[in-house]
Amino acid sequence: MVDVEVLSGGFRVTLAAVPVRSCRRFATQGVVGAVMVLTVACGGSHPTAARSVASSSSTTETSPTSTVVKAKKVTRPVRSTTTRPTTTVAGHAPAAPGAPIALQGVVVPAVASGGAAPAAIPGPTSTATAPPTPKPHTTPTTVKPFDPLQPVDLSGTPGVSPAQQAAAEALVQNTLRDLPRFADQSVAYAAGYRTIGDASTGDEHMVNWAYAGDRDIFDSKHPESLVYNTRVAGHPVLEAAMYMLPPGSRFTDIPDLLQSPLTQFHVHDNLCFAQTSDPLQKVFAGPTNSSGQCPPGQTLAGNVPMLHVWIVKNPCGPFAALSGIAAGQVPAGESPNCDTAHAGVL
Repeated sequence: MVDVEVLSGGFRVTLAAVPVRSCRRFATQGVVGAVMVLTVACGGSHPTAARSVASSSSTTETSPTSTVVKAKKVTRPVRSTTTRPTTTVAGHAPAAPGAPIALQGVVVPAVASGGAAPAAIPGPTSTATAPPTPKPHTTPTTVKPFDPLQPVDLSGTPGVSPAQQAAAEALVQNTLRDLPRFADQSVAYAAGYRTIGDASTGDEHMVNWAYAGDRDIFDSKHPESLVYNTRVAGHPVLEAAMYMLPPGSRFTDIPDLLQSPLTQFHVHDNLCFAQTSDPLQKVFAGPTNSSGQCPPGQTLAGNVPMLHVWIVKNPCGPFAALSGIAAGQVPAGESPNCDTAHAGVL
């Protein structure tokens, strides 16, 4: 196994622990001595830049088998990058200037994990209503530990390049390896994650808004959101990570390695969120109005591309979205993907 980090479109993409068999696909681009050279097309003629995981002191552990991966520098307009610290939530770098800032003016009581958001958000012009309850999907409630002797195989999907398949497999493997430490919601809470008040839907999201606002993406050690199966009251079961791009991102900002039929992203362009008395928490406040706007004091905090990665079997594959209002919106011209071919891959 080797660790790889890729700078794509100005983001630092963590693709640690890429299986050696996958790296051989990358290595077909050329090997010079002990240095493997990786060149990945990013947006036509824009190559992807990569750097050794050893250069990061906070998010990725190096190993004796780490390999330096080099490629040409990104020629896109590059956003400023920050290294995600591992000490305190307060130490996380904010998004670039111009990104949405914390809510002002409307504060509602904090919501405990497993609880529901308030039925109505107070405010002079608030029209928020209780969140609808989407039809729950069926998932097992047993987390399967990652077995490095049984690598994830996502082959067989038309239109997916070897490099894209390797990146998708690495993201699943990294998530399987790192996510179980958040199995206890109290551990997630201590790490800065807060519920958005959707436990009643059967799939509760706990979001770390500091992670959601920084420039690091697809970091399996610090995912932006955790998803718990809450269908059995009092017994939440960790079932997925949800990786989110930074505020202001669009579908065109998704790194090329993850723009494939395997990994379909979605956004939530019609869900409003309100700040609670807990500065680390925002809760679902209701849908947008007929003009697609949120009431004053609320924001479209989920209107960025995001991707679920499941650590339990899912009937629509390891990158499946949820159903109902939680499904969000996929890119124009696409239908929600249900990858039945890889439904039993975990």
